Amino acid sequence: MLRSLKITAKEVEVFDWEGASLVPSAVNTAGKALESDLKSIKNQRFIFPDGQGAGNDSEEVTAYLRTWHVAGDAPSLVALVLASCEKFGIETPDLVQAILMAAILGEVENDLPYHNNLHFKKVVLQLIRLISVHNDIYAQTNRALDAEQIAVLLMGGCIHDLGHDGLGNTVKGVFYSGRLERRSFDLAKPYLEAAGADQEILQKLKVILLTTDVAPFGDVTNPMNQMKAAYRFHFMGESEQYQTLNLSNELEGMEECPKLAMMACLMHEADIATSAGLDYTVTQFETCKLMEEIGSSEAKPIHITDFLDKVCQRRFLSDAGQKLFGANLARIYALAESDEQNGNEPFPKPDHTDFVLGKREASSGEGKTIN
Repeated sequence: MLRSLKITAKEVEVFDWEGASLVPSAVNTAGKALESDLKSIKNQRFIFPDGQGAGNDSEEVTAYLRTWHVAGDAPSLVALVLASCEKFGIETPDLVQAILMAAILGEVENDLPYHNNLHFKKVVLQLIRLISVHNDIYAQTNRALDAEQIAVLLMGGCIHDLGHDGLGNTVKGVFYSGRLERRSFDLAKPYLEAAGADQEILQKLKVILLTTDVAPFGDVTNPMNQMKAAYRFHFMGESEQYQTLNLSNELEGMEECPKLAMMACLMHEADIATSAGLDYTVTQFETCKLMEEIGSSEAKPIHITDFLDKVCQRRFLSDAGQKLFGANLARIYALAESDEQNGNEPFPKPDHTDFVLGKREASSGEGKTIN
């Protein structure tokens, strides 16, 4: 399958990206363990959950992610998307080629503390789980996602932070809305075009990438909040209160296309799910890694409550997100709030957090070791 890719780095002129020369080696690396990775994925039933069991497998998912960090045995993005193509019935050659190309781009080495290759894989894992539950809930209705829509989401998960430089969207005191998200799209676009993605797919991809921008925090006009307004408008009854949405030009497609708003919501929720919707120990670890990336010496409970308040707004909007992560988020918030009120003590360094040490969630470091 990998050998059939239409595109290599040498065939596309890409400017200002040091990772371009690493694309061929990413293909080779992903191919080496492909068979074993696919076998491993098929053995993890929680990767493709149904609506009934959703939310009851958080401990299994947490343990699985721990092996990614401790044992270093995370499957490749290529394996994750190939398994997804089979599961979701994505067979159109150009779609499969474009998804594979996005996965290869996501495999290009990025060693940032937080926005690294493991983050890409976590997002794709959670995206697959959200898609599975969503389509189980809405089977045989017009809200179910079709193969092309799932393909766009898988591409988005793979490349949503492509070329991330460890900085935010404010550079030298100047805020650039969507700076990193546009960079990811612009870097991936020529590869995806050459692999077979048409302009309609690329436009949808750009929208779902832009709506992962959560800055400025709390601003109703930021791309994430515009997406959430569109989702509530189409799927939560707010169309009865407002006749129209005031979306920016780049995001106005979500007003005309409810499915696009839904896709963008699932993309955003996959991006925050590991940090906000599994287990307090995982949230602590992810927060420590993010604070390390931005140059802060300490991660504290207040950083978690701030994130859950301003970015997550204390809930997952989608029905799939609620089933998979809703109760977990509520518990994580309560634990972080308690720790904040009881002294707001800094968490240990990432490698010494309860998540890495294999302890179940507890406030104030009173974790229980998992045998």
